[in-house]
This record gives sequence, C-alpha cells and structure tokens, in this order.
Amino acid sequence: MNPDQDLDGLQEALAHCQGLGRRVDVRAASDPSVSGWSAAQHLYHTALACDLSLRNVEGLVAQKGLLIVKGAQTSEGTVKLLLKEDFQRGQAESPRMVRPGAQVNSEFLAREQEGNQATLENLRRCRDDIATAPDHIPHQVLGPLTAAMWLRFARLHTLHHLAIIEDILVAVGPSQSE
Repeated sequence: MNPDQDLDGLQEALAHCQGLGRRVDVRAASDPSVSGWSAAQHLYHTALACDLSLRNVEGLVAQKGLLIVKGAQTSEGTVKLLLKEDFQRGQAESPRMVRPGAQVNSEFLAREQEGNQATLENLRRCRDDIATAPDHIPHQVLGPLTAAMWLRFARLHTLHHLAIIEDILVAVGPSQSE
C-alpha cells in the first residue's frame, strides 16, 4: 500500500464527488437499469463510507478506539483485492450505517463531503504513520484492515461508486446530466 498515492487519489476522487454533488442535474439522475440507487444516493453513501473509513485511519494512527484489534491478520484474499484496485459490482451490500435514504439532503451531502476533505488534510500531516500503524479495525466484509488498508479501501470504494455514477449519467443522457 502506498499512503501518498492513496491520499492523492482519494483527494482527487473526493473533489470530483464534490463537483458532482453541487450539480442539481447529477443529484436528480437515476436509472434503475444501472443501479437501484440514484446518483445522489451513491454520492451520499460514498461520503458516509469515506467518513467512516477515514475515522478508522485516524483511530489506528492514534492507536485509540474501541474497534481496534491488536494482533489481527488480514486475509490474503483481502490483500489481493486491495492491490488489484478493482471492486466488482454487486459483491457486497452496504452496512445500514452508510446506506442512504430515499431522499438525499444536498446540504448534508455537502457538509459530509467538506468534512471528508478536512479529515484527509489532517491525515496528510501524519502520512508517515499511516503505513506503520500496527493494529487493525475490522471491515464487515473484508475483515481486519490496517490504517493503510482503510485508506486504500476509501479510495477504491469512492472510485467504484464514481464509475457507477458515470454509468448513470451516460444512461440518462446529456439532456439530464449536463
């Protein structure tokens, strides 16, 4: 894992999410043939999941938090998945705590997105500690992840949902997505 690459890549992905979140036409875009969620729901889910992931990185770097597991091992399959950098669609169901409601409040979305950017900036100040943080926090599907793995997950997960949003925008056509 390369925390610098993941910090930079996540910052770029989050900036793209923020830009999309400001567009009313994007927030309204929906195509059930692509996804059961609208573009706004994908944006909000991504913001919530990023918040959770980045807070796990912060906790692991600080070595503080109730969810920390000492001495855990990450499975080979999870390591391979994170190194492959490609999440397949439909492989996991999002946990209830990061599942968006039917309607997304654009102000809440913007606030979450801004908070993620601020947290990411704070993590840049301790970037060297991300790779060396020794403990794990479990992910509901992937199992125990280190701080560097949570950061990688946040980047890949965000890119995964951005790709779905782009497919929704293509499906609805330029009249609704521009």
